[in-house]
Amino acid sequence: MLLRDWGNSVNARRLALYIAVLVLLALLGLGLALWGLVACAPPPLPGDELWTWRQQLGAAFGLVTRFGTAACFTADPAGSAALWIGARIAGILLVALALMVLWELVGRELRRAWFRARGGHLLLAGAADDVAGLAHAHRAASVYLAPDRTALADFARRHPFAEAAPLAARAVPRQLARFGAPAARLVAAVTHNDLANVALAESALDRPGRAEILLRLEQASVRALSSHRLRQRAERQGRDLAIVSRTALQTRRGMAAAMSGRYTLDGAPRPHIALCGTGEGLQAATLEVVRQGFGLDTDRPLVSILRTGMADFAAGALDRLQSSEAAEVQVTTAIAASAGSLDRAITGLVLDAPPLLAIHCLGATPEEAEAIALEWESVLLALHQPVPPIIAYGASDRPLGATGMIRVAVAPDLAEARALARLMDARAVAVHAEFLRAQREARGDKFGSAPAEADWAHLPEPFRDDNRNVADQMDFKLASIFMLAAPGAGGVAPTPDETERLARIAHARWWASKALGGWRYGPKRDDRAQLHPDMQPYDRLGEPVKQKDRDEVASLPRLAQLAGEALRRERRVAVPRPLAPAALATLAAHLRATPKDQVPVAVLPLDTAAMVEMAAALLADGIAIEAVLGAGADYAVPGLAAVLRRAWRIHVASGPAAAALAARASEAANDKGAIGASA
Repeated sequence: MLLRDWGNSVNARRLALYIAVLVLLALLGLGLALWGLVACAPPPLPGDELWTWRQQLGAAFGLVTRFGTAACFTADPAGSAALWIGARIAGILLVALALMVLWELVGRELRRAWFRARGGHLLLAGAADDVAGLAHAHRAASVYLAPDRTALADFARRHPFAEAAPLAARAVPRQLARFGAPAARLVAAVTHNDLANVALAESALDRPGRAEILLRLEQASVRALSSHRLRQRAERQGRDLAIVSRTALQTRRGMAAAMSGRYTLDGAPRPHIALCGTGEGLQAATLEVVRQGFGLDTDRPLVSILRTGMADFAAGALDRLQSSEAAEVQVTTAIAASAGSLDRAITGLVLDAPPLLAIHCLGATPEEAEAIALEWESVLLALHQPVPPIIAYGASDRPLGATGMIRVAVAPDLAEARALARLMDARAVAVHAEFLRAQREARGDKFGSAPAEADWAHLPEPFRDDNRNVADQMDFKLASIFMLAAPGAGGVAPTPDETERLARIAHARWWASKALGGWRYGPKRDDRAQLHPDMQPYDRLGEPVKQKDRDEVASLPRLAQLAGEALRRERRVAVPRPLAPAALATLAAHLRATPKDQVPVAVLPLDTAAMVEMAAALLADGIAIEAVLGAGADYAVPGLAAVLRRAWRIHVASGPAAAALAARASEAANDKGAIGASA
């Protein structure tokens, strides 16, 4: 077994370390023996120094290799100790070698038996980079199943003494049993092969156990077909099962980085969002954008897709998007390798359509996504157009570009993805509980006949996903009525007028989500034909249907509470002109004294360097700002990019920035920093 195990790359690395330890011990023994002989011998006669060193080196080598011994002529205690240890280093080497061999032959199998009996370890199937966050977060003993030999060699370099083995596709149940999966703390099936991950999760659920299961599924089709079945099996066993997609979570981060509801334009033009690039993330990002239903209740949003390659949408996905009533989808193709081709395509898209609310840039690699984002910024500046949030789906969050409007959306590691999935499901459960409560009151004896009127444990996966989407849209809903969720307890609730506005947004999201699934309007509901009478503008709905959307809005405080947050209202204070340092300090003090159920937001026209400098000072003081940009804003103003990168809100006015302040804030600061009602 030892020879067979040492034949693989993991144990070859460990063997090299064993040899290095033995060599170091041997050198240490030789050095101690030589130093002891020098310390214990009388000084050499003049001219005999080199001869004496040669004699002592030979004697030291003999002591180490022949288990010899020697007396200390000078009775030096340190020399005697060095001679004693050096003379026995060969025995120490043999003991160390025996322990190494014993560990490889017996000890490692005993450790696996301990895992099977006592558990508490992690069983991680995936590449080293993917599982590193999980191992670090738990700080427990880990067993690694590498998906291929390259990944196994990578584990060898990073964790030469860890339990690691290649994943045996045809012997997964036996392999999981060997490494104690039923007693493990966590079984993570997070390879890059969705079907292999499903097989691992199914094998882990085949035997009773206490292990939490983390399942990574990147392909939407595999998630749709496998998630519900696996979740139900786990729930019947009382097991925790988290299903994550790093691509989907990165897309959600991209949606948050796009400042939905917090980047606004004068005149509320038709919502227009662009997606540009290639790669598997392009479809996920497009579906997420369309699913939000931005502005659908008043006008179909425009979604422009600029493809720079063909490895993106699954067969039929684009046709489904373009035939859906959720959005008007326009598709253009450009050659990414030709800057001129991409520039021309961007120029045509920008000049022939309403102003953009956001741009999502994706690529075959993170570097390509960032390069596309920089190209978009360059073209918009050359055309003297407003630069909206440009989202680059990159590898690391860092400042990019010259305007401060490029944001990098990074895929979370699996430890963070697991925590996000748990929070997302907890919020989805809260949304569904509020829906059931309202439906039970409204429908009486008829409650329970509709497919969605089931407990969470029996709720089909499409309905669960719909509840997750409700939770995902919380920040956008709140931003549209100048509210947010902030850490703390207590909080406020939307007013009846605000609830009605949020209900319209909720209905638009539901409408878009159903339309993406192929549903259309019909006077009577027909599940087989996918017809639904509620797929129409909010104003045409009956009162009971509108109440469902209001009930969805009622779940917002609970959603915030699950994340340790509470709903706060923005206290919006206009600062129309630069303030002297003393007045600025007074204003900051007044803003910090804002009641706890509100969050202060300073609204500033960033049309001069002095205003930009004041905005930077407020940000440094921990105060959120709304940056108001005028028509033809100069992004080259010193410091403007840094301020825009950190701004809580950004509004683009159709005229001078200062003229838009009155409509953006209910209070204003005077020249002394005092706050009064806005004119």
